[in-house]
Amino acid sequence: MIKYAEFCTGIGGFRIGIEQSALEAELIYSNELDESCEKTYEANFGKGFNSKDIFDIDVNNLPDFDMLCSGFPCQPFSQAGKNLGFNDHRGTIIIKLLEIIKEKMPSIVFLENVPNLARHEKGKTFKFIVNKLKECGYNLFYEILDSTYFGVPQSRPRIYIIGLKASIFKDREFLFTTQRTSKTALREFLNLGDYSIPISDRWQEYIDLYTNQKTAEEMSFSLPKTRVRLERISTNCDLDDCIFQIRSSGIRAYSLDEPFPTFAVSNSGGGAMIPVLSKERRHLNLTEMKRIMGFPEEFQFPVSRTDSIKQLANAVCPPVIASICDDINKVIMGI
Repeated sequence: MIKYAEFCTGIGGFRIGIEQSALEAELIYSNELDESCEKTYEANFGKGFNSKDIFDIDVNNLPDFDMLCSGFPCQPFSQAGKNLGFNDHRGTIIIKLLEIIKEKMPSIVFLENVPNLARHEKGKTFKFIVNKLKECGYNLFYEILDSTYFGVPQSRPRIYIIGLKASIFKDREFLFTTQRTSKTALREFLNLGDYSIPISDRWQEYIDLYTNQKTAEEMSFSLPKTRVRLERISTNCDLDDCIFQIRSSGIRAYSLDEPFPTFAVSNSGGGAMIPVLSKERRHLNLTEMKRIMGFPEEFQFPVSRTDSIKQLANAVCPPVIASICDDINKVIMGI
């Protein structure tokens, strides 16, 4: 059994995926700063984190481990963010991780981030990370995988990086399984009839407007320029039975017979960014959001609704992690 450490643990998406895989692995160390995430993590795994701020970690005091896992912060490298990269404090977490890897030299490195990491600063950021890992003696393999091809009803492309310690694995190739299911549509994952997150009166009027039951002139409030009409309507979308979601540029309509686009919400208490189901006139409920992220039905959230949604939106999709760990297991078994 291999021992692994996880950094930027969040609510344990990596751990769930590893436990669902064929890889025999034991978690011996976890790191996360967010105290709200720790409440959720402890409620589901019975234990909190080993450390808080990653920058306070004394590498010499870390236990030895065979695999390092981390879905390090993506906001500094995301197209949706400010693209500040290493000029964002969160962006320097990968540099701390590289320091930990250089000192501990685990057999396997397993990293996850947004696809734009590979393009950030015209590829310079990604090249820096890859070169540092190669200098430490790792053979590098990376692939952009979309969660919708792993039984998750969400199109969430992410770049996954595997580093294999050359002194152990020699020139052995690592092959990512790029697809385990066909494209996964959202409709069959809906938890119909759960009105636990109702919409506002204003949203009721928006639905009337976008389903042609009311004109702009009949609205009880002045419409912002970005809300006069739908910004985008997906292919084969039935507006009376679809998902509406506010984006910074306007409101979009998504078909239930396609994967949901990348799940991301604002950390606001009002729930304005939470997707709306037009037919039932309600926000997606927490059960549906767990399904959209590939989390188990029994996963518990002992925190506020706002924090629960934020935590899910920032998590990794366990089914994709499980698939990659199955691929890792094949390499280990082949040694």
